[in-house]
Amino acid sequence: MVAEVYTLCAAGARAMNALILARILGHQINLDSIQIESLYPREMGPDVMTVEDFLNRGLLLLDKDIETRVQKAASNGNVLRYVCVIEGSRCEIGIQDLPKNSPLGRLRGSDNVLEIYTRCYSEQPLVIQGAGAGNDTTAAGVLADIVDVQDLFP
Repeated sequence: MVAEVYTLCAAGARAMNALILARILGHQINLDSIQIESLYPREMGPDVMTVEDFLNRGLLLLDKDIETRVQKAASNGNVLRYVCVIEGSRCEIGIQDLPKNSPLGRLRGSDNVLEIYTRCYSEQPLVIQGAGAGNDTTAAGVLADIVDVQDLFP
């Protein structure tokens, strides 16, 4: 059960958020068309490795891989961020090497950042930043959705 929840949180929640954003933007994509770079390789997945093995052996292997990527990014003055890119019919989620002075590079804690590039904002994006997941934020979002749904049924 823990592995199933971990898998859903690791990929499913991000993919659902990406799908919602893409559809709001008018793109007709489905969940299967989203390319996701997993934070762990397939051989460490819940169908191959037990949670105990993952915690005892898998995390150490992941740490080495991520540390190598962090050092490479840092040598270029960059940082790593787990990012979703929606462009046309393309939707990808994965780790990207980004400048540390960019809006995504400056991201801290549980905040979320949305960079919007348009014809008018092609060089410098419109940036929206705010609190990410948390009990209060999630509850406020659910309440707002309930209010919106009630307005659909007069």
